[in-house]
Amino acid sequence: MPTAFISYSWDSERHRDWVRRLATDLRDRGVDAWLDQFEVQLGDDVTAWMERGISEADHVLLICSDGFAEKANARTSGVGYEQAIVTGELLTSQVPRGRFVCVLRSGTPSMAIPKYMQSRLFVDLRAEDQYQRGLEQLIVHLFRKYDDLRPPLGGVLREPRPTTETPRAVSAQPRGWVLVAGTGRRSEFSPPLAETSTYLGSRLAAEGYGLITGGWPGVDETVARAFASTVSLGRFALEDRLIQAVVASEEPAFPAGQLVFVRRGEEEWSEPIRRADAVVLVGGLGGTLTTGKMAWQLRKPVLPLADSGGDAKKAYLHTLKEWNSFQWMGFEQAHYRRLARAGRECVDAALELLATCEFSGSP
Repeated sequence: MPTAFISYSWDSERHRDWVRRLATDLRDRGVDAWLDQFEVQLGDDVTAWMERGISEADHVLLICSDGFAEKANARTSGVGYEQAIVTGELLTSQVPRGRFVCVLRSGTPSMAIPKYMQSRLFVDLRAEDQYQRGLEQLIVHLFRKYDDLRPPLGGVLREPRPTTETPRAVSAQPRGWVLVAGTGRRSEFSPPLAETSTYLGSRLAAEGYGLITGGWPGVDETVARAFASTVSLGRFALEDRLIQAVVASEEPAFPAGQLVFVRRGEEEWSEPIRRADAVVLVGGLGGTLTTGKMAWQLRKPVLPLADSGGDAKKAYLHTLKEWNSFQWMGFEQAHYRRLARAGRECVDAALELLATCEFSGSP
């Protein structure tokens, strides 16, 4: 039976109830979840209990929120004390792979996950409809059942099974490279944008595309993290599927994949567009529309998710008004109009349009 120590901040009674729910669900699935609400009693030495939990449990789950990250980064309260123990474990001991796991409960990854865990994959439980899937991810990880997800290797001398189906070739080369550009200002990155971005990143990875972003917080970061999480379940290296064209004077919000450093100015737009086969726009506050315009000039199909608002909506409306000038994209207008649907439907519509494009497959 795996053990899991749960570290969280007391943001509110509602947040504490949610953490208790997660711990209860883990225990129901056979995980011995250690939670202060279950075990700490009046008069107990809380710091001794935290030290024991972090040092002895098989796994440590960090329930990430803006309040949690703020306290961890500033090393204040119980969360700050636990952060000091965790970083000490990471620096001074041979930590088993995946022992410390971030569980994103609220906020954006760049704000809610402590700085010392920013480069690691996390479980996203922000939305209720993601809860069961995220719980399953945790169960697989805590019980070390990853091998159950992998198809078995065939024996060298084993006779192939007869089949009438044509085998699908598996290639490390993405079926095409998609640049995603969107809102990069944290204060303007709303929960609906986060949900759309998360779904988009997961779908692009699941459908075998390569992803290109600019490394900014907000849309870029959220799409890239969701993309990376889905790619990790497959057989491809993230560096072969994710490219981030980052301005050299900036730090990428999610420092993963293949980082390409560019100069501020025209190159920060032209380089990712040059590498892309198509462009998807999500929200945006000015720079996203510039990306769309430059992509049009280079004859790259642009798919603006209109319901995400901002630059994406402007690009969508401009395309419809000037439809005759965009015949070269090869889309039927009836299909293109589906990009204005709400929520996940606009992402599904974008994937359907991408499937009709002819891609080079190389960035």
